[in-house]
Amino acid sequence: MVSKFGLAGGIPERRVRAIWDAIDSRQFKNALKHCTPLLSKYPNSPYALALKASVLERMGKAEEVFSVCLNAKELLYTNDSVLIDDLTLSTLQFVFQRFDHLDMATSCYEYACAK
Repeated sequence: MVSKFGLAGGIPERRVRAIWDAIDSRQFKNALKHCTPLLSKYPNSPYALALKASVLERMGKAEEVFSVCLNAKELLYTNDSVLIDDLTLSTLQFVFQRFDHLDMATSCYEYACAK
């Protein structure tokens, strides 16, 4: 979950741990509440958006999940200064796989490999 530098998707690990702890304990509303300040602090982070999409998917809000995932994917593609790491890609891949959009997950990995 965490790289050797204490960063999770370019975000300090201590900010992300509360979200994952809430997800692990199946407190999805609480996890979504933790995502809001994270997104306000890191609005251009695809990992923060991928976390929110993962929480929304587990809450069963399919209509919101896909738009959040597409926003995260667009951030990966348009912002060259954004960190593309395996944690971000695997979180997006998990959500895309749940909605049977493996082509979108594959395109994210292909873009990361080409970069």
